[in-house]
Amino acid sequence: MKRTIQEIFTPVLDFLVKYCTPLSLLYTNISFRLTKPDPRFSALKDKYKGRRCFIVGLGPSLTTADLDLLARNREYTFSMNRCYQLFDRTEWRPDCYFISDGKACTPPTMKAIDEMLKNGTQVIYSRLQIRKMPKEAIYYKARYNHFIMMNSAYKHYQKKGHYCKMSPDAGSFIYDGHTCVHSIIQAAYYMGFSEVYLIGTDCTYSKNARHAQGIETAKSALKPNDDMEKFIIDYESMAEDIKKKNLDFRIYNCTRGGALEVFERKNLEDVLQNQPAR
Repeated sequence: MKRTIQEIFTPVLDFLVKYCTPLSLLYTNISFRLTKPDPRFSALKDKYKGRRCFIVGLGPSLTTADLDLLARNREYTFSMNRCYQLFDRTEWRPDCYFISDGKACTPPTMKAIDEMLKNGTQVIYSRLQIRKMPKEAIYYKARYNHFIMMNSAYKHYQKKGHYCKMSPDAGSFIYDGHTCVHSIIQAAYYMGFSEVYLIGTDCTYSKNARHAQGIETAKSALKPNDDMEKFIIDYESMAEDIKKKNLDFRIYNCTRGGALEVFERKNLEDVLQNQPAR
């Protein structure tokens, strides 16, 4: 019987996960301990206490009409990565921009970051992954608490003590997950927001699209939908940790469709109509 590529390489991946995970965690733990917190990030604690915010993911369900709604209602929004590729089609701009992947720091992204800083957007980045950023940008201490390789029998490793947690003090450190949204959620809690609404966090693909229309997607990034399982696992783990720590913090999902069901769903238009904006 002919073996598939996955069947051939799964034992190899199992071996790497089992024996390389401790080394990976050791390296990141050393880097974490050598990094001092950014006092400018610490100064953001409870700055927006009791308010609500929106985290704009870049999933395929996101539309510029949604962004225009947020802008017109003057809602506080976070976004990330290549959201700037939508700026020519909407008046919306994020109040706070996050970036946690050094590979995403392309020349166009760095140029956009400079422009956002000039226009008043707060830029926050992961110190563990990114070293060279404008001096006006604020960094956070990133801490990895899990290591997972999909298509491996060791998927369950993430559920055995190495999963995406909720940092009790983001000024000291933030647990990085598989998506920047997880870091933003922890920062939002630290900044005092009591309600977070997610939009564009599909955790699934639409046809051949991984991102919202207008966001470029590399062909190499188009993987099967089951690859998105790691995002959902992180959200579920974070929700579980928030409940375990009994935090007065609520997360709702305003994404149109998608596969993320761990957070209570709400309609974006209803939220904007029925609750006061800032």
